[in-house]
This record gives sequence, structure tokens and C-alpha cells, in this order.
Amino acid sequence: MTELSNNSKFYGQDFDGLAASEQQFSAIEFDSCTFNSCDFSEASFLNCEFTDCRFVDCNLSVLNVHNSKFVNVEFSGCKALGINWTRAFWRGVALGEALIFKRSMINSSSFNGLKLPKLIIEGCRAHDVDFREANLSGASFADTDLSNSLFHHTNLITANFSESTNYEININNNQVKGATFCRYEAVRLLTSLGINLVD
Repeated sequence: MTELSNNSKFYGQDFDGLAASEQQFSAIEFDSCTFNSCDFSEASFLNCEFTDCRFVDCNLSVLNVHNSKFVNVEFSGCKALGINWTRAFWRGVALGEALIFKRSMINSSSFNGLKLPKLIIEGCRAHDVDFREANLSGASFADTDLSNSLFHHTNLITANFSESTNYEININNNQVKGATFCRYEAVRLLTSLGINLVD
């Protein structure tokens, strides 16, 4: 099993079963690496860089991502609760798929004010997530449970909400032009208009 040493660079490396809860890592660069069944809960990645990496079946809850850079990074089947993504380094990151979440739990995380067009959150549980003031144009929330998540002054132009559930989006203070919603769930959008619906 490869050790994670600070100020190191890793390319095309597989990390399997790392037990790194509450550990701190600094100034490490990962390119085309895969993390399988690793435990990074309450760990800290400080000034690190992840490019074209995948996290599979990992525990990343309450991970500290201070000043770390993420470019085309996918989280599949992960537990990624309570992560404040606003602490990561986003300046100079090319617009596109910076973060991809599939079949993961991202409850109580924050994307407040971030510019992450084409963000992918598919097949996820995303309860109590803060998406306020964010640019999420072209994002996909397909098949995701968005219970109690916050959308306010959020750019959701052409976003995909097909098969997503339990979202509350005020169409008066969010941009939703061209967004896709399922017909039966879309009635939630009418709640903000203060009208009564009858069968």
C-alpha cells in the first residue's frame, strides 16, 4: 500500500483501503489516481491538487479541503457529508466538470457562491446542501434527493433535475430558464407563486 507523503507527486496510482481518518496531508499532487475504500473522514487536504482522480466507496465525511484544487474529480458510492467546498481553491480552474458525484451521500455540504457550471450530482442523497448564490448552469441533479437543500439566487439555467425529488426552488429568485424537471415533481415550482393546486 502506497504511503501518502507530504510534498509528493503521484501519477496513475491506486490507493486501496487507506485508513487516514483525522490525518493531515499537505502539498500533495495527484494525477489520474484512484482511491478505493479509503477512510479520509475528518482528514485534511491542505494545498493539495487532484486532477482526473476517482474516489470509489470512500468515507470523506467532514473532510477539510482548504486551498486544495479539484479538476475533473469523481466521487462514486462515497460518503462525503459536511464538506465545505468553498474552502477549496477554484481560481483558474477551467469551467467544466470540476466535481462529479454519483450514488454518493453529500448531506450538509456547502457550495455557496461557487462557480461550478456542469457540476454533476446524480443518484445522490443531497439533504441540507447549500447551493445559494452559486453558478450551477448546465449542472445535473438527476435522480437525486434534494430534501431541505437551499437554492437562492442560484444560476440553474439548463440544469437537469430529471427524476430528482424533494427540491424547493423559488422560480422568482433563481434562474431556471431551460432547466429540465419531471412533470409530476415540477408542481413544487408552483409553491413559490402562492397559488392553490387541486386535483
